[in-house]
Amino acid sequence: MATDENPTPDETAKTEAEIAADAAALGAAKTEAATAANAKTASDGTYDAADITVLEGLEAVRHRPGMYIGSTGPRGLHHLVWEIVDNSVDEALAGHASTVTVTIHPDNSVTVTDDGRGIPVAMHETGRPTVEVVLTVLHAGGKFGDGGGYKVSGGLHGVGSSVVNALSEEFDIEIRRDGFLWTQSYVRGAPANELQKGRALEKGEGTGTKIRFLPDTEIFETTEYDWPTLENRLRETAFLTRGLRIKITDEREGGKTVDFHYEGGIADFVEYLNENKDAIGKKVIAFESEDEKEGAAVEVAMQWNGTYTESVHTFANNINTHEGGSHLSGFRSALTSTINTWARANGELKEKDPALSGEDIREGLTAVVSAKLTNPQFEGQTKTKLGNPGMAGFVQRVVNAKLQEYFEENRSDAVAIVRKAVQAAQARSAARKARDLTRRKSALENSRLPGKLADCSVKDPSLAELFIVEGNSAGGSAKQGRDRHTQAILPLRGKILNVERARIDKVLQNVEVQSLITAIGTGIREEFDITAARYHKIILMTDADVDGAHIRTLALTLIFREMQELIEAGFVYIAKPPLYKVRQGGNDRYIEKEAELEEYLLSDKLEKFEIINAAGKTVGLNDARWKKFARLRKQHEGWASALRAEHGMDTVHFLASTGLVHDGITGSDAVLERLQSSEVSGDDAAINVRLLSSEGTHLRIRTTEKKTGLARTTDLDRTLFDSPEYVGFVKVHQQLVGLFGQPSFTIRLGDRHEDADTFEELGRGVLSVAQKGVQLSRFKGLGEMNADQLRETTMDPAHRTLQQVTVDDAAGADRLFSMLMGEHVEHRRDFIEEHGRQVANLDV
Repeated sequence: MATDENPTPDETAKTEAEIAADAAALGAAKTEAATAANAKTASDGTYDAADITVLEGLEAVRHRPGMYIGSTGPRGLHHLVWEIVDNSVDEALAGHASTVTVTIHPDNSVTVTDDGRGIPVAMHETGRPTVEVVLTVLHAGGKFGDGGGYKVSGGLHGVGSSVVNALSEEFDIEIRRDGFLWTQSYVRGAPANELQKGRALEKGEGTGTKIRFLPDTEIFETTEYDWPTLENRLRETAFLTRGLRIKITDEREGGKTVDFHYEGGIADFVEYLNENKDAIGKKVIAFESEDEKEGAAVEVAMQWNGTYTESVHTFANNINTHEGGSHLSGFRSALTSTINTWARANGELKEKDPALSGEDIREGLTAVVSAKLTNPQFEGQTKTKLGNPGMAGFVQRVVNAKLQEYFEENRSDAVAIVRKAVQAAQARSAARKARDLTRRKSALENSRLPGKLADCSVKDPSLAELFIVEGNSAGGSAKQGRDRHTQAILPLRGKILNVERARIDKVLQNVEVQSLITAIGTGIREEFDITAARYHKIILMTDADVDGAHIRTLALTLIFREMQELIEAGFVYIAKPPLYKVRQGGNDRYIEKEAELEEYLLSDKLEKFEIINAAGKTVGLNDARWKKFARLRKQHEGWASALRAEHGMDTVHFLASTGLVHDGITGSDAVLERLQSSEVSGDDAAINVRLLSSEGTHLRIRTTEKKTGLARTTDLDRTLFDSPEYVGFVKVHQQLVGLFGQPSFTIRLGDRHEDADTFEELGRGVLSVAQKGVQLSRFKGLGEMNADQLRETTMDPAHRTLQQVTVDDAAGADRLFSMLMGEHVEHRRDFIEEHGRQVANLDV
């Protein structure tokens, strides 16, 4: 190498092919050794030192991904994005970055770019470039010691980037640092080449890191990113990092971009959360303080509103500590003592009046508490509860002083806040009397359970299930179809009270709400006790229509607002009745989702299909080919959609049919050379292409369809062929051509056939041909099922589908419930108009 720290492209120790070959050989050798060891143990039953396997490098991550990202489902998939984004945010927290951009590409690869310092590229003491150590060695990072890394950071274990690398099919990194652009690529965690020293940076270009990763389909159940999940998390991150700009772009079908930038920080966060509520007070109460000696700081923002529920969200180093911890304890203690002291000193509470409880004071409170610590102590790997004992006293002192100061300067706001707390205390007293009266009545009647509850006989709550059913009719069928040993049925008559708009005393006067709370057994509010839960599965079972969705939302609102711990414990589920009933050969089958319908239609037909491509060649189908086609087709349509949005429908039609794409030609110079040399057409291309003129970046091209002779003139911009959208489209198109050849196609199954001009039409055509002869009817709801059907499709654990209710984003859930169930109709209307097009299978 030229120097001790900067490797250059022409001085690499091995070629890219040699590195890739070495990595493959090493993996194969280890796999062979592990297989042999397992065979030995299985055959002779011994267990000794030779049977202990040590996973090296990133092997452990690929072997047990759940240990590092939680799961291989959607939650784990999105965790990859959080890990990379959090590293960029840590640069912002350290004062070295101002902008982070996140881009979801049509193939569901993700690019994260920041303008931070850039990961170091100098040679590490291990003998490899530092960036390679960071990306290939667990527990390697700049967040452990007191050096030049990070004073405050959420990433403490040094596993984030290396885990993402290990779980990605492709991982590419660009670093702007030390005056040059550095690049390196990885495949499933192994370097595909040496670190490359590229061009010199231009003046004013700045430093930073750009990472693109493609999640590994061998690891993840799905690689489809959910836009709302990404949007909500990144918005929250921008709120918590005052002044940081986070831009997120979705290049998939439709395309959209949002830009988050909040100079007000968490004060803006509270305003956002209170957007659908009637605020009390002129402005958000916001303050901050720092204790340099302890290496701690805290920001607090809060505002009361006219609702009856508490919404307090806590963070430590930008990590959502939804289980609270020492910073929350300090905040609550200070809030209770300060407001009680002020209320008595200013005559709002008389000497004879009892003190306001913390619950009374926090009714209608929206607050965000954000702590920053040099050495945070989290309870558990999940980092959901802050354990630093000193933070409680620090936060309490800050809130005491700052809130007292605010109340003295804003007396009218303070009076309104205290009087709301007094009203809450009066309502709580009335609710307690109502509960006591209910208990006395129950004791006299010798039964505390609601009369319409058909309880189960098992006494172990871990085995018991409660079905909350819409209406007496479906309730009757459910009672007949249930397993009486483990399944209890509680029918709801009509729509229960919307607890978002009612204080607790009114809530407890509602008969349906009383029945639901009593049946579950945990109580609510200060009396809630999860150990008293009578069922560990609480299943909401409603029709798949508008009324059913409304009843389900009302029940979820009650549980979320008054018994949220049930959701956090994983006790709450939604029953998923089937969408379709399929009849074939006199047999009925119920199907719950579109993917299952596709599998059913093709299960015994795939290998009987014949696909005839544009060249007249016949290609067969099998399960592996179809699954690969389905994955590539989605990526192909995503890139095509991005190109259509930028360049128009005719351009995409031209690209999909031309030999340019078929031959994998990218780059404007290469395309122009090919166009100038000859007609762009292959033996199996659907059209002939000829260049008419070329001026600057403008190209005029004549296309002629081989089948029809139809000619068309197309104008193109040369820069199109340099765009990431075109390169991605070509890459996926080539893979599809490798499966089936060039469009157009004829699809044959026995005497049935259909034509398809594109790969998208090919997918739809295969399903259309497969469906012929099959009776398919949409299944509308529980009311249409008799007891046997209900048991078989929705209640039998062997066949049913349940969706567990979780709260990944408590702040987002709080805002959504307020929007959907609150008083502000205009906000609800805006939400419906924005998201209405996303609704599928709406039954009105």
